[in-house]
Amino acid sequence: MLVLRSCLTLSAALLLLCPSSTAFVQPGLKNNHHHRSSSALSATATASSLSKNDAVLLLGPGFLQLNIAKAAKAAGLRPVIVAPQQKIDSFSQYLNDDDLIRDATIGIPDPGEPFYGELAGVVFCAEEAILPKTLISQVLDWKDQDIYCKGGPKRVVACAPITDKVNNEKSMGWVPIFNNDKKEKQVWNEFVNSYNSHPVMKNGSQGSLIRFGSLLGGSVDGADELQALGLDECIYKMSLENYRDLKERSFDRYRLGVQILSGDAVNIKPPNQEKMEKSAIKKGEVLEAFRAVGGYPEQDRANRHSVAQAVVQSLMRSTRPVGESGSGDTVEKEITVLSKCISQLPTADEWDDLFANPGCQSWPDPATFVPEDYGFELD
Repeated sequence: MLVLRSCLTLSAALLLLCPSSTAFVQPGLKNNHHHRSSSALSATATASSLSKNDAVLLLGPGFLQLNIAKAAKAAGLRPVIVAPQQKIDSFSQYLNDDDLIRDATIGIPDPGEPFYGELAGVVFCAEEAILPKTLISQVLDWKDQDIYCKGGPKRVVACAPITDKVNNEKSMGWVPIFNNDKKEKQVWNEFVNSYNSHPVMKNGSQGSLIRFGSLLGGSVDGADELQALGLDECIYKMSLENYRDLKERSFDRYRLGVQILSGDAVNIKPPNQEKMEKSAIKKGEVLEAFRAVGGYPEQDRANRHSVAQAVVQSLMRSTRPVGESGSGDTVEKEITVLSKCISQLPTADEWDDLFANPGCQSWPDPATFVPEDYGFELD
């Protein structure tokens, strides 16, 4: 079994998939009558999207992983959380879902274990720079390819942060990272480069890369639909900062809308936007309201719910070739997910449109803002 540990050398990352039992070996070193090479992984894959009841492996412990698990379950998939045992034990207080905890595992299943031979999808979904580049081949080229459904994984998604952020939001602090900023950037770059060079990403319609902005939110303090999708409200308290608590909640209340951008991108605010806003809207509370409604876009931040939903929606679509025109049932090879100020998640039709027509949300004209249209009553 490929097992997650929580204590490792700092030269690689804090949490990796690493050898800790006789069941772990590098591909090609273990005698097993079930064998398909890495080239066969790409060549034999038939379907390129997941369907209800498909099992999907989620690698990279963190809140985003848990949000993806809840979103996947709600969509009818069977998510399998992979994490060290001590993390799994602590996840119950965040998930409040006995089924997800029961199905969680410390590593890739062995023959006879639950989900062996049923894994149809793989998601690398760490929030922090904790996954090494070697993990891609360790998981996707696993010697015993019969851990996957017939033909190998139908769909593989890797999550990674955008390269150039506008704002430097501090991490939630849930996973302690001892690498300096330079080291974190190096770990991410090596991980993404390794993923992009693997056959599942280079060839066919199996793989895609989802970039995310600085992550906030992910709990239940918002629209009713979050009750089934959100983590326990205790996640708002993880940073021990009251201001951060309010900011996390504001994302769940007001920033569930989604922007899908092509490639690794941000939505830069026009240089005259703030001047226009302050000139057109004199009252501070009205200006605050203007920036919290009507699809007001984020430059480089994303709600965990929005990213989790985008991952699940991507799993249930195939990847379209580079240069091919968009359609609602396919997704570009690399996209960025950012938030915008709408207090509900996209509908099925809206997801189709987002994937078919990726692009930045336009910045609104403050001169046209009518607070009463959004239920605000002015004195």
